[in-house]
Amino acid sequence: MAKKLRIRQVRSAIGRAFDQKGTLKALGIRKLNGTVIKDDTPQIRGMIRKIRHLLVVEEIEEKEVKPQVKKSKPQNIRKEKKLEDDRKEKIDLGVKKKNNGKNNET
Repeated sequence: MAKKLRIRQVRSAIGRAFDQKGTLKALGIRKLNGTVIKDDTPQIRGMIRKIRHLLVVEEIEEKEVKPQVKKSKPQNIRKEKKLEDDRKEKIDLGVKKKNNGKNNET
């Protein structure tokens, strides 16, 4: 069974060298406490070694890895339609010109 690495950032990259920030980005870690799962390769190990003071790394078996599925928000059509109608009203209100009591009809 192939080994995988669970990599989690535990220290901030603020004030770190540019190459260390780039290494975090290359690993795919976006935020503090962000976790990624990577294959155990020499290239990944080298990146981890470079920024080991910012990370916590665990070796895991491949069958322990759960697929990460993005949860989609339920779409509420009525709510979207209402928001769309509200936007149209705001736009219409901004377009109307005030007459200031003057009658332009002749």
